[in-house]
This record gives sequence, C-alpha cells and structure tokens, in this order.
Amino acid sequence: MSVAIGKGDVLKITSGALGPIQELPDEGLVMRPFTLFIGKQGTGKSLASQIVYFFRNLSFLMKYYDARLGPNATNNKIIRNALDDIRSSDRTFATFASPKVTIRWAGEGVKGLSLGMENVSRQINPHANLLDRVDRIRKSQDIIPPRGKAIFIPAERVLYSHARGPSTWQLLSLPSTLTLFADSVEQAADTFKKWNNGEPDTDEGRWVQNQGKIALAGEAYRWGDNWKWRIDESKQMDIDMASSGQKANWPLILLAEVLFTWQLEGLIGKPFYIHVEEPEIHLHPAAQVEIVKILAYLVNQGFRVVVTTHSLTVLYTLNNLVLASALDTNFQSKDVPEPKIRLKPKQVAAYVFQGDGSIVDIVDRESGFISEVELGQVGEMLSVEMNTIERLRWAREEV
Repeated sequence: MSVAIGKGDVLKITSGALGPIQELPDEGLVMRPFTLFIGKQGTGKSLASQIVYFFRNLSFLMKYYDARLGPNATNNKIIRNALDDIRSSDRTFATFASPKVTIRWAGEGVKGLSLGMENVSRQINPHANLLDRVDRIRKSQDIIPPRGKAIFIPAERVLYSHARGPSTWQLLSLPSTLTLFADSVEQAADTFKKWNNGEPDTDEGRWVQNQGKIALAGEAYRWGDNWKWRIDESKQMDIDMASSGQKANWPLILLAEVLFTWQLEGLIGKPFYIHVEEPEIHLHPAAQVEIVKILAYLVNQGFRVVVTTHSLTVLYTLNNLVLASALDTNFQSKDVPEPKIRLKPKQVAAYVFQGDGSIVDIVDRESGFISEVELGQVGEMLSVEMNTIERLRWAREEV
C-alpha cells in the first residue's frame, strides 16, 4: 500500500496494516493541494491525515520535543513521543499496527524515511534513515519557522472555546494536535491585537474574514485576555455563549486570516499545510459550503489542505468548485463560484474510506471530476427508502 503526498511525496505501508486501513488503491493515495478523505466513522481518515501531518511537520516536531525532553533524550524517544502524542499523551500510536506495520516515506528532497510498529509490544521502531534525519534536525543550526510547516485543526477544537487558561489543558490527556492547535490560536491572538480594529492587514486575510462572517453569522474578537463573539455591534457575548457551530469553527476562520500575515513575517514554512478534521462540525449545510470555499481560496493562494469529513455537503461543494473551473476565467455570476475559489481537477484528490478497510479514489481521472455515482450513493439509498415507505403507506391505506 502507498500514499503519494504532493508532487513526488510517497508514503508506503510495505507490510501489515494501519488500524482499519487494509487496502489502498493500486497507485496509493495521491495527495494534491486540496485532498479530501470522506467515509464513515472509524475507517481511518484521521489516522491517515495524522501520519501525513507527522512527516510534513517533522522538523518542527523534532525541535519541539527536543526542547521539551531535553538534549539528552535519545532520537528514538523524541520520535516515539512526537508520534504517540498525536493521538494521546497516555497512549501509543503503535496500537494501530495490525499486528505489525512498516511505514516508509519519501519526498521533499528526502530519499526515504521509515519506521515499524508492533501492536503486541506497543513499540515504535524508527529505522536508521529516520533516526539519522532526526539527528541532523536536532543538531542543525538552520532556523525553522517558529510555527512550523503544518497545522492540524482537530475535531476536538470546540473545547478551546470553553478553556480558561493553559492550566485547563494540563488536567486532561490531550493529543498534541489539540494542544499545538490551542497554542496557535493564542499566537493568533497576538497577531489580532496588532491589527487595526481587528481587521487583517492583508487583502487575503480580509477576504477570509468577510467570508467567515457569512459562514458563522458573526465573528470572534479579542478583548483583553479573552475571546468574545460579536453578531453585530449591539449583540456581543463571551465566546463560550456562542452557538456550538460558532464555537467549533471560529478558530478555523481566525487561523485562515492570520496565515497570510504569518507568511509575510516568515513565521510559517512554505508550502504550509493545513489539516482540518470535520469542517462541518455543528454547521448548517449553507455554512459548510462557505467553509469549503474558504479552504479552496487558501489552496489557490498557495496553501495545501487535507480535509477529513463525513459530510456529503462538503463533497458536493468541492465537486462544484472543480466543475466551475471549466468555465471561462472571465465569466462571473452570483449563481456560480467566483474564479478565485474554483479548483482545477489536478488540484484535487478525493477518497472514500470504506468499512471493509479499502479506500476508493472517487475522482474520475479521465474527466478530472468527482464521480457522481459515488456522490449520489447515500442520496439514492435514502430515496429508495422513502419510495418504499410511501409504497407501504399507500398499500396500508388501501386496505
């Protein structure tokens, strides 16, 4: 099994299986600028995204854990802690080996990095090539962008709206993706305070801010050391009093705004990767559409996005953005996506993670568009069910 990540990037599972992921397409999972994983719960979508995030952000994570564990920590320990913490500070990532698994990654000038995991021993065993790479990262004097090369926006992000200071996080066994996400939102607060009246200092950031207001029917703003929610000038409240959809997704909007400022300030790597779990959380379908448009805009501005989702609305929206790319670039209408958010087929990958452990590429490689057969599968099932109910209901009334 193999996962190709971006141009020339490949992640291979050379033996065993990784959690519920048993079978990949023959060509692997080709990661494009906008990559979408969709499927039922527990099919491995987040697991695949987390592995990709680990390798993409390797330099930052190794420096981060070197600072936490100290210079005397072995490279083995640094790697194991970084990978384990992606899921939980109290659990090992090796739990997902079935029963053993070997993972190999290559890309971005790296010929090959690999590691093995064993379920029974719960051990992560980095191979010599990965250990050597980590050793060079730890010893290097090269400056790594302070906020890394990737951010993971986890499904648990709604918790941030209820937190009261950093001590809150220390009481819980949390994945590093959530704690690093919380750190990023706090760093975004520092950027927010520098802006004039909370308005982003880039045209791109202002575009995102406006779209975010449409999506969430309001906006977050910083007041002292706390975040507040503003519907309009007469309706403002503490952030934890906002709706569940607003609480879960305002950080996503904020981070999308500040990324452009951070890029200008050299605070993030280039390209920069954004991994978003379930952008649809607690949102009305119309709001989901706007969130996908924001993510597509980021892609067209040079960022790279990985989305895990259960939402057909997210999938349909992505498909429409791809279909719209066939229109003349000068054609604009309120009834179709504007040119700046249209995505060319070569920019998009979409995969269904299935209950049997297989993964299906649902982009028609001849046309470049997402398969309507796969798109309509759930809708067709519900339509058949509705017709059956109607038929039985009429039959009962006739009796």
